[in-house]
This record gives sequence, structure tokens and C-alpha cells, in this order.
Amino acid sequence: MNKQNLFNKNFSIVVLGQLISIFANSILRFALPLYILDQTGSTAIFGSILAAAAVPPILFSPLGGILADRYNRKNIMVILDFLTAFIIAGFSYLLIDGAVIIIIAILMIIFSVIQSFYQPAVQASIPVVAAAENLEKANGIVSLVNAVSNLFGPVAAGILYGIFGIKQIMLVSFICFSAAAVMEMFIVMKFKNDINNKNVREIIRSDIKISIDYITKDKPIMLKAMLIISGINLFLTSMIIVGLPAMIKVQLGLSSQLYGLAEGAMAAGMITGGIFISSSAKKIAAENSYKMLGYASLGLVPIAAAFTLNLSAMTIYYIILLSCFEMMFVITIFSIVMMSFVQRETPDHLIGKVISYILVLTQCTLPFGQALYGFVFEKMASSINIIVIVTAICSFSVAVYSKSTFNRISEKNKRTVYAEI
Repeated sequence: MNKQNLFNKNFSIVVLGQLISIFANSILRFALPLYILDQTGSTAIFGSILAAAAVPPILFSPLGGILADRYNRKNIMVILDFLTAFIIAGFSYLLIDGAVIIIIAILMIIFSVIQSFYQPAVQASIPVVAAAENLEKANGIVSLVNAVSNLFGPVAAGILYGIFGIKQIMLVSFICFSAAAVMEMFIVMKFKNDINNKNVREIIRSDIKISIDYITKDKPIMLKAMLIISGINLFLTSMIIVGLPAMIKVQLGLSSQLYGLAEGAMAAGMITGGIFISSSAKKIAAENSYKMLGYASLGLVPIAAAFTLNLSAMTIYYIILLSCFEMMFVITIFSIVMMSFVQRETPDHLIGKVISYILVLTQCTLPFGQALYGFVFEKMASSINIIVIVTAICSFSVAVYSKSTFNRISEKNKRTVYAEI
């Protein structure tokens, strides 16, 4: 596979399948928590459910990485998309008012478990369907597709939810996941089964040891980078996930449609970042990517200032839109630079496992962060400016601390890793 052949049949199907699947996932991820918030009015319950849904990736992503390296990645994607569609169909009949909180909590946890196996398979597939010299562009395109789906997903979900309700959201998701699964069946992906006669326990034990040794001993810079990202997730990411609906729906009293547009603004930032990565001729060294974390942290300052000055609800809302766009733009650039670095530096037989451990390390702080911010936004509803500015300070401190770690990327690997921007 050469550089001129990035959009080959297999890569194109992976991209289109992701476009549909992530769109379905995004409308569910928007509508289900929002439904809980509307039913209870409690950000603490809202944050607790989000926190519970963030736990499965920490527990199951390592196993998902092992499966991605040991079994056919195409089959994993097809089976899990079909499984998700069937689960949605089954649970849509269980949404009765008396048990809605429990049902949605269980459903979100199940989706999270499925994503723990699905995401490593997708990420491990990219180096197989795209040449090494095209990894930045390929990851940029995948990120762009994710952003497009996440842009139209919340907007569509906000309209459908506001007009029809939660069950129509689930019907659309069922159709999308089924379509993605059918499309992925036509992917042709090289796969070598090297399980031999080892039993499952030996395979899991061996693969976990090899992966941990690779991250901690062979490439310790990866471990340090992932711990830094987990710090950003504890503060910045958790605050955005829980705080955005709390600020827009609860504090400002605005509609679900406007909340959906705010989610869309974040996706628009991702789209812009993905376009820059995929098409621009300029380059940024990976060791300078800490600056992106700093810029993202500074994006919270205008939001804090708007609440401090007690501006009108719509003025604050527009400031939130612009800030969300800026934050996601730079975070997308950072994410693509880091993922391309990992994919390039990791052997194919380890990439699924290594990516799964990266997902675990970077997301391990999300449950705690989401539960914490759910409680904080409920108890300090009149002091949102303080919550936001403290988060900005903590996130910026992590970004400054990370400078020395990211600067060592070129030293440790004896070359500079570039991502096009």
C-alpha cells in the first residue's frame, strides 16, 4: 500500500462505517444522560451515572486490546455493532417511567463495555488499512469523521428529543448501528491467527505482561504522557462533560436544542482540527504538543469571566460556544499527534494491547472526575465561575508540568515525530 492509495476500499469502508456508528453513538450519548437530567433535575445523579459508565473501559479495555491483536478486527467490529443494535431494540421496550433511571444507567454501562472492545479494534485496524507514511492523514480523517458524526449527532438528537422523545432516538440508533455492521462485513483485512495451543489464561497473562513491559520499560515516555493526559481528563474533560449541560440546561435555563448546538460546537472544533491535520503542509513536533493542552485550559477563562460579570444568558451561551470550539480544536490536534506517535512506535502485534492500556490510563480518572463535578455543580450552583476558573488553573498547571515530558520525546526516540498540521 503506497502513500497515493490512502482512500483504498478497506480504509474507505472503515471510515464510512465509523461515520454511521459514531453518529448513532453520539445521539445516544447526548440523549440518554439528558433524559436523566430532565427526569431528576440532579447534576449529582447525572454525574454519578456518567461516572459509572466510565468505569468499564478501565476494566475491559486491556482485554479488548488482547482480542484486537488475537482475533480478526473486522469480525469484532461487525459483531459488536450488531450486538449494540439488538441491545437497543431490547431496551427500548423497557423504558417505563418507574425504572427509567436504573434502565438507562444499565444501558449506558453496557454501551461502555462494548466500546471497551470496539475502540481498540478500530484503532488497531488503521495501521493495517493505511500505510505508515499516511498514518497522520489517516488518523486525521478518522478524527474528522468522528467530529462530523459528533457534530450532527447532538444537533439531530436535540431536535428529535425535543419533538419526539427518547424512544425515537433509540430507533434511529438501531438503524445506524445495523447499517454500520452490514457495511463493515465487506472489509478485507489481513489477519494471522497466532493463538496456537495456548490456553486463554496463558494468552491473557502473557499479553498483559508484554504490553506493560513495552509501555513501562521499552517506551516509558508513553506512560508519562498518558499519566499527564489522565490529569487533564480529571479536570478539564470531566468539567466539560458534566458542566456543559449543568451550565446550559440548569443554570442558564436554555433548551435541549441549544445544548445540542453546544455539543455541535465542540464537534465543529474537532472537524477544524482534523482538517488541519489532514490537509495542511505545516508541521508541529510532537514534543511541542504540550502547548495544545495549555491552549485548551485557557479556553475556560472566557466562560469563567462571563459568569463572573453576570452577563445575559444568551451572551454567556455564545461565549460557551466559542470556548468549546477552541478547546476541541486544539485537543483534536494534540490527540492526533499522540495517537500517530503511538501507532508508529508500536509493533503491529502489540498495537491493540498498547492502545487499550493507553485508553485505560488516560480514562482512569474520568469516573472520579465526573462524580466529583456532578456533586460540585449541584452544591455550588451559584458559583459556577469559581468552579470553572479553578478547573482552568489546575488544567493549565498540568500542561506546564508536561512540558519537560513531551520535550523528551525526541531525545528518547532519537528523532522528532511529526504530525502534519
